[in-house]
Amino acid sequence: MLYYDKRFGNGSRIAIWHVTEDLEELYYLLPDDEKVRKEAHSRFKSLSRIMEWTAVRVLLCDMLDRQVDIIYDESGAPHLPDYEGMDISISHTKDYVAIGLSLNGEIGIDVEQISPRVEKVRSRFIRADEDAESQIKQLLHWSAKETAFKMLHRRKVDFLKHFKISPFIESDEGVFQLQESRTDDNQVFDINYKVFPEFVLTYSCTENV
Repeated sequence: MLYYDKRFGNGSRIAIWHVTEDLEELYYLLPDDEKVRKEAHSRFKSLSRIMEWTAVRVLLCDMLDRQVDIIYDESGAPHLPDYEGMDISISHTKDYVAIGLSLNGEIGIDVEQISPRVEKVRSRFIRADEDAESQIKQLLHWSAKETAFKMLHRRKVDFLKHFKISPFIESDEGVFQLQESRTDDNQVFDINYKVFPEFVLTYSCTENV
């Protein structure tokens, strides 16, 4: 079911689907379920991956009011061949899938399940000069860097070396800045975030949302 939906005046939109349906119920929500069935089962063996794949297409169909194809480039980034000029970003975590759409610039979105596991791997993505003591802040750091990575469309990105997050005060939702050094542009991304009971959400767009 549609769990969260937010539209912006610049033509951007983000939405999250809570996967409470079983696989057949998800297929029922698609006008052409047979096409998705064949593609999903040819790509994946695990039920969880098939569920994620299908739920993404159900959510996109709900957002666009029609079923459309998603293609992937060499880096794995998704694109919408039927919507020239519309950027798409996709993420998923346990029982949730998220999509960001933008008609005005590139968009990145990420969702991460709230779990203590992040504390065990924090050294892989949190720098010594970053402030991330709480579990939620650590998750937000990881999620934000995933979001920025999707927007850069670059390979060989080191989350420790190439991304730095400025200090911010943790809240239920807000905005903080991330600067990248992977490109000569040294872009600064405004990372919007929201903390839900089971996961954190981050998103950013090259045009202000």
